[in-house]
Amino acid sequence: MDNATDNDTMLKELATRFNINVSYLRLRCLGYIINLVIKALLFSKSISKLKWKLAGALYDNIFKIWNSIGPIGKLYNICIYINHNLIRIITFRECQEEDF
Repeated sequence: MDNATDNDTMLKELATRFNINVSYLRLRCLGYIINLVIKALLFSKSISKLKWKLAGALYDNIFKIWNSIGPIGKLYNICIYINHNLIRIITFRECQEEDF
């Protein structure tokens, strides 16, 4: 459950069927919290600069900006490159299914 009110409703319903403590089990925006932690670990304080550069960049320059970040940026570019074309996606999935 991603939405805060949906989470509250879900936990209240579960509490009617199971012996659970709703206030103890409630996590607010866990996905958002994890996203912030990962960004802090990967980019430290430079995330604002990166967002600023990417906001004004043309499509071709976005790859160059991500490459300048280092291994994480290169990995990002690989993911974008694969996911930008259906044939690449299919080929990638076929490679994942091969037995080594």
